[in-house]
Amino acid sequence: MKPFFVILICAVGISAHPGFDSLYTKYIALHQKDFLQNIQQSTSRDEHGKCSFGIENAVRLGLKSFSPAQQKMLKPLLERPVLETSIVSPSGFFRIHFNTTTNAPKYDVNELARAFDSSYSFEVNYLGFLPPPKDLGNGGDDKYDIYVYNMGRGVYGNTNSEEEISSGSSTYYSYIEMDNGFVGYPTTGIAAAKVTAAHELHHAIQIGNYILRQTETEIFDLYFYELTSTAMEEFVFDEINDYYYYLKTGGFFNFTDKAFASNEGYNLAIWNIFLKDKFDYGIIKRQWELLRTYRALEAINRSLIENQSSFLEAYKEFALWTFYTNYRAVSGLFFGEAVNYPLIKPFMTVTFTGNSIPINLNSFVTSTSFLKIINSTTSPKDTLYFNISNYEQQSGIYNLSKTLPVSITLSNFKQDGFTRLADGYYYFFSADNPYLWKTSSILNNIVVSDSQIVYAVTEAPYPSPFRYGKNVPLKIPFVGNFNEEVSLKVFSVSMDVVFNRTITLFRDPVKGEAVIEWNAMNDKNEKLASGVYLYFIKSSERTALGKLVIMNE
Repeated sequence: MKPFFVILICAVGISAHPGFDSLYTKYIALHQKDFLQNIQQSTSRDEHGKCSFGIENAVRLGLKSFSPAQQKMLKPLLERPVLETSIVSPSGFFRIHFNTTTNAPKYDVNELARAFDSSYSFEVNYLGFLPPPKDLGNGGDDKYDIYVYNMGRGVYGNTNSEEEISSGSSTYYSYIEMDNGFVGYPTTGIAAAKVTAAHELHHAIQIGNYILRQTETEIFDLYFYELTSTAMEEFVFDEINDYYYYLKTGGFFNFTDKAFASNEGYNLAIWNIFLKDKFDYGIIKRQWELLRTYRALEAINRSLIENQSSFLEAYKEFALWTFYTNYRAVSGLFFGEAVNYPLIKPFMTVTFTGNSIPINLNSFVTSTSFLKIINSTTSPKDTLYFNISNYEQQSGIYNLSKTLPVSITLSNFKQDGFTRLADGYYYFFSADNPYLWKTSSILNNIVVSDSQIVYAVTEAPYPSPFRYGKNVPLKIPFVGNFNEEVSLKVFSVSMDVVFNRTITLFRDPVKGEAVIEWNAMNDKNEKLASGVYLYFIKSSERTALGKLVIMNE
């Protein structure tokens, strides 16, 4: 089978080496204008210039679009390195290739071999991920190959895919390359080699067993590959902490308001650390199983729903965790290493001078905006933070530049429709689709209880679960007047609208309460698939948000 090459280059490093830049200058000079535009688009989201991931993949994935002569020139550059000798790791799974003279490793290769075995033991034996497939004899035998040499690229390592394991599987045999010294990197020597082993091994697991979904010029959901691999560094080698580097200037804590999927991934390792602490490691493995079918954001959301949560609910709590870092860190709560993390940078800072103040902002889809408000009327001055999180799945995958308008009106006295935060603090939240939002508030570094967007309290829908043929209709209690018209929207777990109509409230003859009666059919009068659904009810006076379960047997 003709080899298909992709490289996963991990930005656990510094700005690209000049030799590497010149190599890709030659690559670019070979090709036509329209392909260059694709390269520029695919690399425009790289934040720090520490990694040539976008260009490398654009060239490799677009290899077929080069002329035959250009392909002939490029292919030797994509072949495995030829090195002097090799050793086998104590487990017998890995073969590590290196030179003993020129460009010899500047750390103990035997210790590197043990690091790969430790990474395998944790990621495969403990977490339950499938092992990376052994190759087809490349490198001298079927052991998994690692090549250690002076990469000269300003990156710690690569995971390179080769032949597709079976036609149409989108999974690939692979091998790993890594630098021989890491001189001048944020982490150096054997410590850098260890985290690279944990990081790159998981890339090999990802593309060998789960999926590498791509077009000719783009790998989809790159951030998800990188956030998982970077988190593995911390999980396997907790004492090294190279991931701190990606939380600093230019990292997540300065740009929490970016769309989740527009992050470069290394800076999101803390998301998986949060998920592990909140739900256990199993949820991370489950997301990779779901990724075979769904895009990353939907896979994350579905895994959370299976754990009685959702992306929006979890992301709101994650925002609180990211607030309590550095000098705000609370021992025993939130991130275990929070004291070493930076402080979040507010999206906007506003001075409150009393009475009422409307605050309008546009938030990127699937993001968190930290709104900082300083009350100039108190002594000392109060500091209030609103953490505003949203989730819109389709745009969060396909339209990362989309923004959602939202408004918060803060008042120092009670008004109709306002929610009380504390004495002298009331707020009103307004958005076109309030069910896409969650808020929390922090006053003088203390979380304000019950400060989230308020929905009317309703009893659970019944019967639950609803079964077609046995239960007709489904009843959803709602506080309102009989014969009052209300809006009912029902969403799948991926936040696709399956039902959206105006319905008249009905008096339940048994319970005597106002209810919505719904036959659990979609807008096309078709039965729904079994699963969990979200509903949103709105009347002239109140709203309600809840979950229901449908069984289509």
